Amino acid sequence: MRTTFNAISIGQLADIDTNEGNFTAENASALVGMTFGGPGAALVNDFVEVSAVGNVGGFYNMNNSPNDQFRVDGGAAQTFDGTSVYSATVTFVDGTTGTYSAVVFQDVNGNAYLAPEFSDNADQRLLNSKPIQSVSLDRLLGNQFSGLNAAREEWDFVPCFVKGTRIITQGGEIAVEDLVPGDMVLTMDHGFRPLRWIGQRTVSGTGALAPVRFEAGALGNDVPLMVSPHHRMMLSGWRVEMHFGEIEALVPAISLVNGETIRQISGGDVTYVHLLFDCHEIIYGGGIPSESFLPGEQGLNSMTEAVQKEIYDLFPELVSEGLHSYGDEARPSLKVQEARLLAG
Repeated sequence: MRTTFNAISIGQLADIDTNEGNFTAENASALVGMTFGGPGAALVNDFVEVSAVGNVGGFYNMNNSPNDQFRVDGGAAQTFDGTSVYSATVTFVDGTTGTYSAVVFQDVNGNAYLAPEFSDNADQRLLNSKPIQSVSLDRLLGNQFSGLNAAREEWDFVPCFVKGTRIITQGGEIAVEDLVPGDMVLTMDHGFRPLRWIGQRTVSGTGALAPVRFEAGALGNDVPLMVSPHHRMMLSGWRVEMHFGEIEALVPAISLVNGETIRQISGGDVTYVHLLFDCHEIIYGGGIPSESFLPGEQGLNSMTEAVQKEIYDLFPELVSEGLHSYGDEARPSLKVQEARLLAG
């Protein structure tokens, strides 16, 4: 059962539910007229993962009587407070716009989030069509809700390489889609290690699924490299150490986009390929280090049940002991907002 969903963080705002103990967000109209995001601060970079607290059987509702709790990006528990729905205008990074019904939810400290849609409807297809720059709340549509249905649609954040990427193996560089389980792949920490599983799927390379392209030399790569937006690249150097006290860190590719040598390329279909090892590894694609697939809740939930079964059959301890049994991340990882500090 799904226990997470993705949302867009829009900051700490005025309390929309000022009178506790009922199902009305009395101050919801205070947000009408507000715009979140904009040029140079696109909302596509402000996605967060919302997870349930103490609801292991599934994440279907957050209620404000009694107050349920949730976590954002695995942080401290936050107490759900209220929900409102607005007629909103979404502006994409290419300047085009659209209108949809925006669901806003908030915790008791005023931290507010834009939720994805409940089903794969016209509004969700609009939101997924292109990278989102900003959202403006134009008119209040509803403010009387007992909670928030949390079994919502997903944006795809599975880290993976684009078909054609050359991976360093014991037999030389091989196109990622030509690898097979058992191939010995070079890892940074453990030398050559056998590939346990490879998966791939072809999707429309637009919106949140558009790949990030690193031109030759952008990160020391000898050839151009394309990965999924939230595939994490390994960075090191004085900026990482100065800002985060780490020698090396994993950074989402989307956070490094600079509009010149690193760009998000939208259009046409794209085939993403996932590589899974016995533990989370740093491997070499396009000649530079980045991560292998880490089977966490968010990544697995976005895959089909058949693919999930393949992985669970390979690693039955993920079922019996939980996803934590796979082990730790290969390096400390930075959120998109944190990684922006390293883009200079």
